[in-house]
Amino acid sequence: LPPAPLVALPAPPVQTVLPVAAWASGLAGPMVESRRSRLLARVGGLVALVSLLSYIAWRILATLPPSGPWRWAAWLLVAFEAFPIFGSVAKLISTWSIDAPFVEPVAEAPYGMSVAVLIPTYNEEAEIVGPTVAAATRLQPAHQTWVLDDGDRPWLKELCRELGARYVTRVEHEHAKAGNLNHALALMAHEEADGGEPIDLVAVLDCDHVPLPAFLTSTLGYFEDEDIALVQAPQTFFNGGAFDDDGYTGEQGLFFNVQLAARAHAGAGTFWCGSTSVLRVAALREVGGVAQETVTEDMHTTLKLQRLGWRTAYHHQNLALGLAPATPEQYLVQRRRWGMGAMQVLVHEKLWHRQRWMSYRTQFEYLTGTLWWLEGLVTILALAVPATLLLTGAATSTVSPSTFLAVFVTAFALRMWGYKQLLRRQIRWRTAFALRVLRVPVGLSCLWWLVSRKALQFKVTPKGAADERQRGRVPWIVVGMIVASVSLIGYAALGLVAWVPWRTDSSSTVSSGLWLVVAILVLSHAVMRIRAEQYATSRRAAHRFAVPIGVRVDGRPAHLVDVSVRGAAVRMDDGGRLPAGDLVVELPGAAPLRMQTTLTNASTTGVDDIVKLSTVDGDWATLRDLSVWLFHTPEGAVPALPAGIPVVAVQGG
Repeated sequence: LPPAPLVALPAPPVQTVLPVAAWASGLAGPMVESRRSRLLARVGGLVALVSLLSYIAWRILATLPPSGPWRWAAWLLVAFEAFPIFGSVAKLISTWSIDAPFVEPVAEAPYGMSVAVLIPTYNEEAEIVGPTVAAATRLQPAHQTWVLDDGDRPWLKELCRELGARYVTRVEHEHAKAGNLNHALALMAHEEADGGEPIDLVAVLDCDHVPLPAFLTSTLGYFEDEDIALVQAPQTFFNGGAFDDDGYTGEQGLFFNVQLAARAHAGAGTFWCGSTSVLRVAALREVGGVAQETVTEDMHTTLKLQRLGWRTAYHHQNLALGLAPATPEQYLVQRRRWGMGAMQVLVHEKLWHRQRWMSYRTQFEYLTGTLWWLEGLVTILALAVPATLLLTGAATSTVSPSTFLAVFVTAFALRMWGYKQLLRRQIRWRTAFALRVLRVPVGLSCLWWLVSRKALQFKVTPKGAADERQRGRVPWIVVGMIVASVSLIGYAALGLVAWVPWRTDSSSTVSSGLWLVVAILVLSHAVMRIRAEQYATSRRAAHRFAVPIGVRVDGRPAHLVDVSVRGAAVRMDDGGRLPAGDLVVELPGAAPLRMQTTLTNASTTGVDDIVKLSTVDGDWATLRDLSVWLFHTPEGAVPALPAGIPVVAVQGG
C-alpha cells in the first residue's frame, strides 16, 4: 500500500514533529495491498487501455484521409500512436495483483543452519562501508560477517578487527563482484573440507546497504522450504534528494514495491537483485557459483537456479537502507551497466525462445524485463516519426486543429491517470519523464552492444565525496534532440502563417506537431534536472540528517542541528565557544562519542554558537556507535520518532 510522500508522526506536546520518508511505512512488516488500492489499480489500468484504444479508433474512423498519396503516412502515424497498446497490456497483466506471500519472522535459522553475511566492496570510503559493517555485526541470530575487500585497504582491515567482522581479500581481482563472491564461496568450501563449520546460507549486502535489525529474522524462515534458493527484499534508499528521487519512493520504489512484488505473486519467480538478499549455499554450488559470464550476475544467476528447479521468494518489507545515485553521472553509469548486462543475459540465454523449464509467465517477465532497457530507442522513434511526417508535408489528419487538440489532451490525461493508479501511485510523472530521457543514451549503449558484442567490464557506481562541485553534463544526444525538435516546430509555426514555404495543412501540422511539443517539454525538463545545482557532485562524503534534539557536549547543554556518520553540527545553549581538540558528545541512547571541533560559524556568519564536530580518523568505535544510533535508533532516543523508525528516515536535512 503506497504511503504518503511525507508522514507527520504524532509527538508529545512542545516536541517538534519530524517528517519522515515515505519508505518508513514499509519497516513494520510485509506490505499488503488493501482492497481499495487493488480495485483502483485495476480500474485505472483498464481506463488507460480503453482510452488508448478509443483514441486509436477515433483516429482511424474520423481523422484519416479517405484517399490520396499521403494515406500511408497517416497510417504510419497512427501505428506509431498505437504502439503503446502492447505496453499497456503488459503492464495490466504483470501488475494485476502484487501481494507476495510471506512467512513469519524467526528467532533462529531453520534446521540449525549457519549464516554468513557477505559485504563485497572495492573502493568505497569508510563513511559508506563502515555503517554497513557496524549494523551487520549486530544482527540476530548469531552469524558471521565477512567483508570482501577487492581494494586491499589496510584501514578496512583495521575497521573489521575493531567491529568484529572477518576481513577477506584475494590475490587476483577478476570478474568484479561476482568473482569476489565466488572467492568467498570457494574459501568456505576449502575451510569446510578442512573440518571447519559449514556455512549453509549467505546474506549479500552491497557495501552501502545498511541492514536493519529485522533483516535476518524476517528472511531466514523462508528456508524451511528446502526448494527455496533465494529470498530477495526491497532495496530502499535513505539519501533523500538523490537524482532519481521523486519525493516519494524514487524510481526504484516502483520496481520493488510493484513490479518485483507482482512477479512473486504470479509465481514467475523473483530474481536476485544483488543486495538485500539471502541465498542457499548448496544451490549456488549446484549452478557453479555466481554467474560470471555477464555484468548482471544477479539476474543471470537466478536464471541458472530456476533452470535446475530451485525457487525464489520475495519478502516485501524494507530491511536495509542504501545510497541511490546522487548525480546524473552516477545514474548513467549504473543504468548503463544494468542495461548492457540485461542485453548480455538476453543473448546468452536466448530469452526469445521459451525453454521447457520456463512457464509462459516466467518468459514474459524476463523478456519484457530485458527488452525494457531498449526504451531509449522508442523515445528516439517517438521523435523521429512525427518529425519525418512534418518534413515530408504529409497530410495525416482531416479534423480541425482544435478538435484534434481536445481529443488528444483528453485521451493522454486519462492514460496518465490510469497508469498512475495501476502502478499504485508509485510514480511521479515529472521525474519519470526526465529519467526516461536519460535512458536514451542507455538504450543506444544497449544497441551498440547488441551490434558489436564486445566484452564488457563491470564498472562500479561511484559514490561518496568528489574533489570539486560540478553540475551534471547533458548527453549530446539529448542536446541534439532538443535542437532538432525546436527547429522543426519553429519552422512549422512560421510555415502555418506563410512566412516560410510549408506544404502541410494546419490539421496535419497539429497532429504531428503535438508529439514534438510534448517531446520538447519532456526534454527541457530533463535538461533542467541534469543541470540542477541540487544534483551536482558534492564534497560531503556522508549524508546529513536534521534531528532537533537536546544533546550534551563536554557536559554542556546543546541542541543538535544535524548529524552524520562522520560528525555533527550543534548549537550551544549558553552561546559560548568550545575549545579546539577532542571532546565528548552525548546523544540520547548512545554511548559517549569522541569527536573534535572542526569549525565554528563565527568566521562566516558572525554566529558563534554553532559548532561543527567530526569524528577522529581511525576512530572506528565512534563511527560504529554513530552508525548504530542513526540506523538502529534506540527506542525513545528521539521522542518525535516512534519505535522502529530510525533517524535516517528524517527528511529535511
